[in-house]
Amino acid sequence: MHTLLPPPPPSSPDYSPSLAKLASRILYPNPLPSSATHHPLYILNSSAFPDARETSYDDLVPYVLARLPAEDDLLAGQQYEILFFAKASADDATKDGKKKRPGWQWCVQTYQLLSRILRKRLSRLWIVGAESWVRMLVEGVMVISGGKGRKKVVFLRGVKELDAWGVKLRELCVPSGVWVAERRRKRKRRGSVVDEERKDRGRRAFGVREPLPRSTADDEEEKRVRLPRVLREATSFLLMDECVKTQGIFRVNAKAVMVEVLQELYEQGQQFIVWQERNTVLCFPCWREEAGDVALDELKEKDGFDVHAAAGLIKLWYMELREPIFPQSCYQALGKFYGDVNLQLEPPQLVEMLRPDAEWTVLSTTARRILRMHLLPLLSRVTEMEEWNHMKAYGLVVCFAPALLRGPDIEEDMKMMGIVRRLLDAMISNWKEHLAPALKTDHQSFEAELRLPEVVADREDPLEEGDDTTSPSEAQMSGITLIDNDGSVSDNTPQEDVSDEEDEAPPLPERPIPFPPLPPRPRTFLDSIQDGRPSLPPRIRSSTIADIRITPTTTNDTTSKPTPNGPDTAVKRKPAPTVLPLPRYSMVVGPSSQQPPATMEHIPFYNSVEETGEEFQDRDGLDSELPEYEAMPESATRTAIPRKPVPKSLSKGEV
Repeated sequence: MHTLLPPPPPSSPDYSPSLAKLASRILYPNPLPSSATHHPLYILNSSAFPDARETSYDDLVPYVLARLPAEDDLLAGQQYEILFFAKASADDATKDGKKKRPGWQWCVQTYQLLSRILRKRLSRLWIVGAESWVRMLVEGVMVISGGKGRKKVVFLRGVKELDAWGVKLRELCVPSGVWVAERRRKRKRRGSVVDEERKDRGRRAFGVREPLPRSTADDEEEKRVRLPRVLREATSFLLMDECVKTQGIFRVNAKAVMVEVLQELYEQGQQFIVWQERNTVLCFPCWREEAGDVALDELKEKDGFDVHAAAGLIKLWYMELREPIFPQSCYQALGKFYGDVNLQLEPPQLVEMLRPDAEWTVLSTTARRILRMHLLPLLSRVTEMEEWNHMKAYGLVVCFAPALLRGPDIEEDMKMMGIVRRLLDAMISNWKEHLAPALKTDHQSFEAELRLPEVVADREDPLEEGDDTTSPSEAQMSGITLIDNDGSVSDNTPQEDVSDEEDEAPPLPERPIPFPPLPPRPRTFLDSIQDGRPSLPPRIRSSTIADIRITPTTTNDTTSKPTPNGPDTAVKRKPAPTVLPLPRYSMVVGPSSQQPPATMEHIPFYNSVEETGEEFQDRDGLDSELPEYEAMPESATRTAIPRKPVPKSLSKGEV
């Protein structure tokens, strides 16, 4: 009988802090109990399993099992549940990741080390994303134990299936590796990551109608705008001392899958989101009615999202705004007043642009409020740590400018990019000394905006029903009817926006319009045989060749004579033109006054041209001297070049 020995106390020299820290990452209690049974819920994270070549699993067992409920509480009747994330990281599927898995012998021995009260008080074992080796291992353990705990095991394919069993996913502290594995599983199954639930659930953080929600306080004076939760938490973590000094902040891109996961978590209202960068960990507490503020203990051992993911999430929030900070409607004014490269932007000009009560400015009221409350104080604080993060004001502007311009024409955006960069560079450089005092704000007020709201309802952003993606500029144009000079409505206006009374459609014709007649079918070889008329062989037969009766003709005939069958059966055809072959190396000599013969016979070919004496004339009008040719003696034999005879014409019977 195996007995479980407790780990040594922290004061003992045999106590291992590294194994204790590793055990707290493998098995830890959830901050809130199970919403289905209200039992304590423990999360077992497989992505935290160490490499068997570096860590001894036999020495690790006491530290892991010591984190389970105490036997005194279990003897009093308390039960507990375990949520096992079997595939929490993509590294488990690699060849090197297989070595991280503990052996099946170690799993069986660990189960045997559990006391009887721990086995009996386990009410449910949830296994999410179980692979074949996990199923085989669980089945083997159940066989060894006699099959008593088989009914307590529930296999789930994904994290989303927990809601169907009554376990609220929003109340779970899930490791970041689990969300990444869930996102990759969706991408592999669907081909592309498309959040279809967002249309039914609505929007909460990104692309909402009111980017700065209002407080729900009872006092009318306190119902002011506030920062959304996504900006409040991501900015608070980014401005921590160790995080804000990270080199290349806002310039180094985070993993796209991490930013997508964070966007989904804030959209669904996940209560526990852990941020972690080296030894700095941050997680805002959750409020529950019967428990009050619930914080997550032992944060240093949890897997969280890094500082680059927080920076990428902030840029994504600005990119997802329904109306960007610099919309297309202000491009003309920007080019007119700030298009000059040599223009010196003075602080009074910038203050007038950002004032909430400005009479005229190129920015909207919401854009000015976002710049004053969040963007300019954040970037100014980052530039103060330039010695460590190596990020100047212009470098931050280069990273943020594409997220602030999002017009329909990319070429216009690129033209305005330089103007926006110069404006933001001047605003960030003059924020702390000139702009913030003139706008009656400071660093303390910015930190107050980042604190956890005292009103519980303000800790989470309101949910907007539906997926209305209409921007404010498009909403202003909706309902406008364009009417031409003659009183008719333009074709660009939808019909349902013109009037409620629509003209009736014209009645359909009583008789259907007949189709045009089909062209005659081309004759085939069999049709010509049945008619008693010869035809070409099928291999050279074509529908474009008409039936032609071939009759014997001579080369000098211009028309064909009718056959004995009668003039109706004979078809006239044009004789083929005479084809004369070109000479190879000699000149053709003949009397010019005579017509060329019908055949190529008796045409002399010589190696030289016969002299004609005074009768020779330059017909081409060439002034150059002609070469002298040797006179051909009369006794010379004139030999004609042999040629192939002309084929004879085929008669009727020879076809």
